[in-house]
Amino acid sequence: MQSTITPAVDPSLARYREDYPILSRTTYMNSNSMGAMPRQAKEELARYAGDWEREGVEVWGEWVKVVDEVSDAAARFIGAPAGQTILNQNVAFFQAQIASCLDFSGARNKVVMEALQFPNVIYVWERHQELGARLQLVPSDDGMTVPTERILEAIDEETLIVPISHGIYVSGALQDVKAICARAREVGAIVMVDAYQTVGAVPIDVADWDADIVVCGSHKWLCGGPGTAFMWMKPELRDRLRPRITGWMGHARPFSFEPAPIEYARGNWHFMGGTPSIPAYYVARAAYKNLHEVGLPRIRAHNLALSRIIIDRAQAAGLTVHSPLDDSRRSGFVAVDFPTSENACKRLIEEDYKLDWRPKCGLRLGPHFYTTEAEVERMMTRIVELAHG
Repeated sequence: MQSTITPAVDPSLARYREDYPILSRTTYMNSNSMGAMPRQAKEELARYAGDWEREGVEVWGEWVKVVDEVSDAAARFIGAPAGQTILNQNVAFFQAQIASCLDFSGARNKVVMEALQFPNVIYVWERHQELGARLQLVPSDDGMTVPTERILEAIDEETLIVPISHGIYVSGALQDVKAICARAREVGAIVMVDAYQTVGAVPIDVADWDADIVVCGSHKWLCGGPGTAFMWMKPELRDRLRPRITGWMGHARPFSFEPAPIEYARGNWHFMGGTPSIPAYYVARAAYKNLHEVGLPRIRAHNLALSRIIIDRAQAAGLTVHSPLDDSRRSGFVAVDFPTSENACKRLIEEDYKLDWRPKCGLRLGPHFYTTEAEVERMMTRIVELAHG
């Protein structure tokens, strides 16, 4: 699991609040679903439009640089070296792209993942059963966690790939990625970690995990809006995989428009697809700057302290906490449930509280570095009132 970080509210982080306009009129506790938009996003979209307006088609020279710049900025969130990460529009694309590299016709055709994996990911691998994949969903007993030992037992010599999540989306429970990667190495399986639920809230080190592939995205804790997902993989694996889902930007010379067959680009562009979502990359570039400036250890310490307030207030009021109580085993949000939680969520949204609700989970409350202690206390007071009303 991750190294220990001591929870500590950091009042000095409030100086970043002016960069997120929505904070002036709402209590924003939904960064686990979509981070607050930075005001710099408008400036970057205007810059994108200005670059395109000024340069016309020649702007592609600048846009290629933007892809590399944002790829390297994203890599810093997971401890990856520069030049090894690539962008695309969403994690489903990357899951399908990796699946397109694999041969499910032999005895090694099993796909192992937790049953609590985000449905978006399960959809992709379920469809590959028609091509011979054997999907094994490792069950949960409590709807909140999946025992690591159960996942390790499922990974055997017939396992081809293990597309697991770092943080379980219905509870915030962190999985022991390092142990899972170690077991997969023993039997020669690939591990693809979906860290979309945790990146930007939990420090990640791909080298420490020894994962083969890590995929993430920007519209949650990274506050980068939709359209910018990123993927890192071990260079030696990247060089031997041949994605069937590809496109002109994955060609070694994309602007030469050479006839098929494709000659894959070397390096991280090997896994580019078709025309990229350039406007989203401009936004992500702006959004990442504050998080890099603050630093993930500091963000994590602040988040854990605020999350502890949520847990303590919920338990004191007799509400159900559907998240691990151990700080080292929880991501950036806390799930709080009670019989009328769905209706309470609707009421809270009407009152300008930003949060979400999930079945068998309840209210998901995700404080971020721009959230204050006073906001958390105020929101929990209102939640307790609604729960007992």
